[in-house]
Amino acid sequence: MIFRTLLSAQKPFRLISLVMTYLLGAGFVQYVREMRSWSVFIQGGVFLLLIVLSIDCLQALQAFVDPQDWPKGMSLREVRQLRLVIAGLAATLLTVATSISVIWMNIGLMWPGLSLLLLGLIIVAGFYYLSQVIERFRHLALLVEVLMIIVIPPAVAFFLQSDSPHRLLTLVVIALIPGYLANRLLILLKRFAGDHKFGVQTMVIKIGWENAMLYHNAFILLTYLLYAVIALLGFPWFIVWPVFLTLPIGLVEIWLIEQVRRGAKPLWKIMQFATACVFFLPLYLIGFAFWIR
Repeated sequence: MIFRTLLSAQKPFRLISLVMTYLLGAGFVQYVREMRSWSVFIQGGVFLLLIVLSIDCLQALQAFVDPQDWPKGMSLREVRQLRLVIAGLAATLLTVATSISVIWMNIGLMWPGLSLLLLGLIIVAGFYYLSQVIERFRHLALLVEVLMIIVIPPAVAFFLQSDSPHRLLTLVVIALIPGYLANRLLILLKRFAGDHKFGVQTMVIKIGWENAMLYHNAFILLTYLLYAVIALLGFPWFIVWPVFLTLPIGLVEIWLIEQVRRGAKPLWKIMQFATACVFFLPLYLIGFAFWIR
């Protein structure tokens, strides 16, 4: 029961996205400069995963506050034991993450830019947790998630190895955001009926079902538009051009959403696969190019 509860609290898409954006940032270091320390690179990835996993544990802990949310057949004693285990795991994860940051301080790695970035990560992670447990903040969860999963990890990977920013990293991170938002909006659309029934105030509930589909399609188109724009702004064309090979997948996804908007039955699995490709394939192609060049 404990293992199943902890497993259900994890969000694989979010964790995979975090790992890949972190690898993208580290690959960018390899591309424009040179990796200073592989051990620090590994520590940075572990640090980010520990922060996100600890938030998941705290969120799972919050789910046992209301007896109505307890699993069927679970006694009060079992609930207390489960909460104790989850709280202990969250504390352990945060302790290890803190230990890693102390190691960075001892080796002189915590220069002001990196320190501010890690402080920003803690603030964003805290607000993300609040957006999950406080209903009036729930509609902001997606925007905070973008900062925590897409924006901060590649920046951490880069600044762990470099003490000066680089505009190309900013450009590629900005181009990743719409694809991620499109995927998450699709998941919220899929859960719309249940969220509406139980009064969960997600972003899709706030903006409406039809508007969410329009935003979803707009984000897919914006993804490729931004890749074209960053190429014009100086991003190497030989790195970015393979991204446009995935454009037909994005167009198919837009067509499928339009069919749903006109009353057709949603093909959720196909649409989830297509939207995941729109986000992950460009991320992989650009990250892979960074690492091999």
